[in-house]
Amino acid sequence: MNLENTDELGLHELFCRVPRFVVCEDGRDVQISQEDMRIAVDRLCGGLQKWGINPGDRIAVWLPNGLPYLSLLWAAARLGVVVVSINTRFRSSEVQDIVGRSGARLLVMDPSFLGIDFRGILAQIDNNELGIEAVVSLAGDVDGPWETVSWAELSDALPSDVDRCDPDLPWIVFTTSGTTSAPKLVLHCQGSPAAHARDLERWVGPSVLAAVPFCGVFGYTMLLGAMGRGSELITMPVFDASLAASAIERYGVTTFHGSDEMLMRIVESGRDLTSLEAVGYARFNNALEGVVDAAARVGVKAIGLYGMSEVHALYAHRSIMASGSAEVPGGELVSPRARARVVDPANGKDVELGGEGELLLQGPSMFAGYLADGGDRIDEELTAQHFTRGWFKTGDLARLENDRTFEYLARLGDVLRLGGFLVNPAEIEDCILKDVDVESVQVVGVDLPAGPKAVAFVVAKSQVSEDAIRMRCRQELAAYKVPIRVFQIDEFPTTSSANGVKIQKTRLRDIALLEIT
Repeated sequence: MNLENTDELGLHELFCRVPRFVVCEDGRDVQISQEDMRIAVDRLCGGLQKWGINPGDRIAVWLPNGLPYLSLLWAAARLGVVVVSINTRFRSSEVQDIVGRSGARLLVMDPSFLGIDFRGILAQIDNNELGIEAVVSLAGDVDGPWETVSWAELSDALPSDVDRCDPDLPWIVFTTSGTTSAPKLVLHCQGSPAAHARDLERWVGPSVLAAVPFCGVFGYTMLLGAMGRGSELITMPVFDASLAASAIERYGVTTFHGSDEMLMRIVESGRDLTSLEAVGYARFNNALEGVVDAAARVGVKAIGLYGMSEVHALYAHRSIMASGSAEVPGGELVSPRARARVVDPANGKDVELGGEGELLLQGPSMFAGYLADGGDRIDEELTAQHFTRGWFKTGDLARLENDRTFEYLARLGDVLRLGGFLVNPAEIEDCILKDVDVESVQVVGVDLPAGPKAVAFVVAKSQVSEDAIRMRCRQELAAYKVPIRVFQIDEFPTTSSANGVKIQKTRLRDIALLEIT
């Protein structure tokens, strides 16, 4: 098959386009050519078949970025099995929930990674809830009522030339981020990532750095970009700013996307970053200011992006040529077949161009559905709740700039309905940030007998005046937008996900209600 023409390539052929895989760790880089990687995947396919893996089975992968993770993704596509992504930061309740509900037969892990007590975490879980048949270990036995299979046993097996790649076969599961005890399991069939990889071809340069974990859609989409473009892929088990900056300089990395904090730490490294064409960044830490300016001072253009587990990261992408708005979240739809609408969430009707409302999406990188408990089918009822007439309801507040470009504003769950109007909390937060002592702010809404009200939480350099902050808001904002209380705290409650650290607004709402009522 002609690998230069990507129009109809499946996942196996797209993996074959990556000329080199590089894993950077302290003190050494491990490099493997496409040819050698393919041989390793042949052996892994043989090992998994010999063990008894069948098409449609689920394999839970609890690993950091590295060659084992990459080879498992490739082998799963060829075998027609499903990878269930597990964040290495997850602990017993999270692992039990996701692995158990997915119906995974195997759990692949590296007990030696980063000093984390993976064995101890598993020991806290009732295997009746976990449900696995075996643990595949990269480093020694893992005690429990399951078989321990060594990674070497699988990866050194007789090679297999199996290739069941098919766009309609399920391939990968991600968990939605959030604070609920049972996050949704997002299933993608092979066709959607293959289509997204092909669509990313023109947005990616010849050398890609994937520093975000593959267990989240952000990091794994960097792999897809490398596959679509035919780029070398450079990754690392744990993000380290010095190591990442060194890799950018050493390999002439052209494409890297990450969080605002990752970008800031890289640009502060003092390394030569001029090979970077642009850096897409996600705003996870609103206390971190000046990221775009800091990047510009070292010759790096920071641009806005948009994505989510259901449609893939890099679903929309700002142009490096955009003047004045390149860093704004959102951007142009990456796929020429993708479409976007913005509707009034109250009645589902399209709003005028430039108006704010819920973002609806269609496109070839759309997920297949949310996995039902047990993992062998899609939960049709749950999935249908998130669609309207063939359009996926993102739950995001956005505004259309034109028929191909939009600006992401906030999660609708974070948007406030005050005085009968939808209010973006960023508007109130920007007003409060004018206080020179306020370092960061979060505004949430609480339901009170008098109606929904705004409450602000601030982190400041020194003690601030609640009355002065509220007075400024009264002077600059409509009365219904003024927070009824402003609480000063030491730090915001956060939760870690594969894509970054996020502020837990649900906990802030709980604190506000406790303090006010």
